[in-house]
Amino acid sequence: MTAPGSGAPPPLRGARLYLLWAAAALFLVGCGILLAGPALYRSGLADIGFAMRGLSRASMWVFSAGGVVALGALLANLVSPPRRGAAPAVALALVCLIGVLRLQAFDLERASLPPLHDVQTDWTQPVSFTVRALDVREAAGAAPIRDDAVFPEEAGAWAGRSFADAQSEVYDLNPVRVGAPPPEATLAVAEAAERLGWAVMLNDPPGGQVEAVHYSRWYGLPSDIAVRISPDETGSRIDVRAASRQAGSDMGANASLIKSLIDEVSFALRGRGEPESSPAS
Repeated sequence: MTAPGSGAPPPLRGARLYLLWAAAALFLVGCGILLAGPALYRSGLADIGFAMRGLSRASMWVFSAGGVVALGALLANLVSPPRRGAAPAVALALVCLIGVLRLQAFDLERASLPPLHDVQTDWTQPVSFTVRALDVREAAGAAPIRDDAVFPEEAGAWAGRSFADAQSEVYDLNPVRVGAPPPEATLAVAEAAERLGWAVMLNDPPGGQVEAVHYSRWYGLPSDIAVRISPDETGSRIDVRAASRQAGSDMGANASLIKSLIDEVSFALRGRGEPESSPAS
């Protein structure tokens, strides 16, 4: 117990303390809602729309409420001493604001991108999936693979436009040429896919084909990747296609997968001719 006249500030009590605890609790609840999304989806208790977007919106509202309560705590600490609760109130208001802004930025990014789930390095010479891979996708109820795919009417401003046209506006994806012959380049592609943590389903050096599956970290959403390695002058040309099994916007995830694979292969085959990204001929 503080001795009279010791000069020690009195402890926080009453409404200002409760407001701080309430703001902290709301922030933790918002984080919990976000973390619940992957768990609910993986356990089959929620579909991907609710788990990813519905809970994201709910979390944003909870963060907003936490920020408002934190501002209330700040005001309560400023109008009368002791003011030791002002700093934690500011900190809580800031972390709640960061949570709201991050989720809003995610929504704005999603709205700005076309609802692409299938991208590749050259739509004029599409990379084909094997019958086995297409059967696996069909059995999983995945979005169909089409070389002439166009966006449906519900795609808003993108309706009626081709996937190839939309991709050209937002992603810079090109085939890569390497100095290694196709069988060696095919092995390098399969090894690169394994290093990236993908499940390699097909490794066919004579046929110049590699197929793999990538699962997203949080939700475990699968993307199928097909790679075609063809002769090109004294080396090989590598084309890559990545398609989510879930229709709708992949938020650039498949384009990132393609770039990661190309970078990994180019690094592995350095010294075997100069690898260079090039537009389709």
